[in-house]
Amino acid sequence: MSRPPHPRDGDGASAPEDIPEREKVREGLRRGILDALALELDRTSARTAGRLAAAGALGMAGAVGSVALFSGELLENGHGWYPAVCAAAWAGLMVACFAVVLLRIRIERIPLTQACALALVGLGLAAMLGLLCPDPHHLAWWSSTPLGHLTVDRAGPGPGAFCLGACSALVIGGGATVILAFRGVSFRGPMLPGILLFLMLWPAVVLQSAGAPALVFAWWSGGLLVGCYAGVALGLRPARWIQVRVG
Repeated sequence: MSRPPHPRDGDGASAPEDIPEREKVREGLRRGILDALALELDRTSARTAGRLAAAGALGMAGAVGSVALFSGELLENGHGWYPAVCAAAWAGLMVACFAVVLLRIRIERIPLTQACALALVGLGLAAMLGLLCPDPHHLAWWSSTPLGHLTVDRAGPGPGAFCLGACSALVIGGGATVILAFRGVSFRGPMLPGILLFLMLWPAVVLQSAGAPALVFAWWSGGLLVGCYAGVALGLRPARWIQVRVG
């Protein structure tokens, strides 16, 4: 007695009527994957655009606030080009740093995100110190302190400005490194974060040294550079200790 034909016989070949069903399943899967990828691309693009807009807004607001804080009496004395140049420099630096931090841009072998975060935190600490300073002219206030007066009296205004830049940057760099340690941010070395911190703080020195001799400005800038590097370097050891305890 013969048996009825089966869709799958002997060699495992599918019946012709099963082929369209398989194609429909494959086409459905393909369309589902493409739709999911397109939706994720739209979400990612919108998120990226929003973060870039936030970086631009924060950068411009930070630049305006920093110029207003560190310009002293430049706006009243008619030296408008000084604040304009510093505002442009600050805006560019802040927008770039905020974009790197908000978008979490990572470059292999270069801890750029961590360095940008330290530069932004350092600027925030510098703003706090500027608000706490009783004199809007920081160099004049420094010269009235015992250490600043001793430095200026013994070595001159140039080394006095160097001491101010080094001491302030030392506190800012070390403080920013320790603060970020509580957030789990680590650094491979002090070079890159120190340089970015210097670039972020340097426009404040340009504003504060307006009207001062060029030699004082050069000494102040040199002290700031040395202090930024040394502050980050000194802050690395307590930062690593904090990360071990907190992590």
